[in-house]
Amino acid sequence: MRVKTFRGSSAAQVMAQIKKELGPEAVILSNQTKREDGKSICEIMAAVEPDQDPAETGADQDIPGAPGRKAPQDGWEREWCEMKGHLSALLKPHMDLASLQPRQKMAMEYLEREGVEEPILMGLFRKLKSAAGASLLAELGHVARVKPYVQFHEKFQMVAGPTGSGKTTALVRMAITAKRAAPDKRVGILNCDGRGAGGKAILKRYAELSGITYAEAPEPEDFIKVLLACRNFDVIFVDLPALTQGQTLAQWLAERSLALRDDVAVHLALPPFMAPAHYRSLWERYRSPLVKSIIWTKLDEACSFGSLINVAQMTGLPASALSFGPGVVGSMSAAESQALWRLVFSHQMPGNSQAPNQNVEQAA
Repeated sequence: MRVKTFRGSSAAQVMAQIKKELGPEAVILSNQTKREDGKSICEIMAAVEPDQDPAETGADQDIPGAPGRKAPQDGWEREWCEMKGHLSALLKPHMDLASLQPRQKMAMEYLEREGVEEPILMGLFRKLKSAAGASLLAELGHVARVKPYVQFHEKFQMVAGPTGSGKTTALVRMAITAKRAAPDKRVGILNCDGRGAGGKAILKRYAELSGITYAEAPEPEDFIKVLLACRNFDVIFVDLPALTQGQTLAQWLAERSLALRDDVAVHLALPPFMAPAHYRSLWERYRSPLVKSIIWTKLDEACSFGSLINVAQMTGLPASALSFGPGVVGSMSAAESQALWRLVFSHQMPGNSQAPNQNVEQAA
């Protein structure tokens, strides 16, 4: 695997370098912003396997202890992805965008430039062709749904995600919003990530400032004790650790007797600039019936937003929040359809009062 660190003045600039040098299948390993000589520097580590490493591409590998015998890595899901790719290649020549209305054609071309995957575009094309006057945004709404995070009423609101995804900051924003909306409610923050001192400091500091109870439970036995101590709380926001090598979210939840509870909602925090293969790999590890939504983070660092549609199609999960900027207050909005489409078609951050541009109007 080829690993390289790229640096630049913005995430968009660095992602352009990565795409140019490593290609669209590059996997983002880490993403951080540093201050050097008074300037903000974006540093992203990316990796790619030029020879198609079987461990990452899903190709067959030798079964341990039986050289020459091959074992499938992803089973029917890998085969289905390959079939979709072949079908898409066969059908694309028949996707004559010129047969659409001019505004629909321009919107479809825009989505293609944004990186929306071909199977999704083919589905939209068929819908638009089969119904005169069909709305592209209405059809997109069936693919990329929204459900604001304030509409999730489970007692345990958990935020999971890979290292550097912004999950801890998103959780703080959610907890503060809940406390401000109902000052009399008993709100708690539970830190289950014992590896990051920085995240711990952030959680503890904002909990104290906001009148929110703070506790830590890095081990399964600690979590059980906290469950007993906090049984009278109205809502507890739980910061989950990044999964270790070979670990899945389902395993983590089962170790803490959470897998069968009906008062748990896990929200998966993801930035929008990962490679498609990375999203698929993450979803395999974080897939669980308790994962209820996607929180999109670091939106201000992205140069395109097709991944919001691609991941929605892959996971079947709604977007619950749109997070942007470094601050805690005023930098995350509950997801709603108009804000999502302005982001995709206009690159307009939530809360920006600027009128939508022509791309949104064409898609409507």
